[in-house]
Amino acid sequence: MPKIEIKRKSELSRREVAERLIAIGQALADGSEVELGTGGDSIEIAVADQLQWEIEIEIDGDKTEIEIEISWRDEPAEAPAKPVRRARPRKAAPKK
Repeated sequence: MPKIEIKRKSELSRREVAERLIAIGQALADGSEVELGTGGDSIEIAVADQLQWEIEIEIDGDKTEIEIEISWRDEPAEAPAKPVRRARPRKAAPKK
């Protein structure tokens, strides 16, 4: 799959940020696909069952930054089951 990167920055109220975080959390809790959108664009992403979570908090003077990173690897599609080979009964050797 080709690399896709979408970045958007905007200034929102605390409530608007909370609503977006809640929506992402609810989408993750409800199923394996999450639809994310901003500024009229949206993308639907399939999410694995097991995720990596990273949080970073940085305070520098009067600026505070919280970064939350959620990542995963795509789960491989299940390989089709191999056909079962059944042994055939051997023909009896001719009697002499």
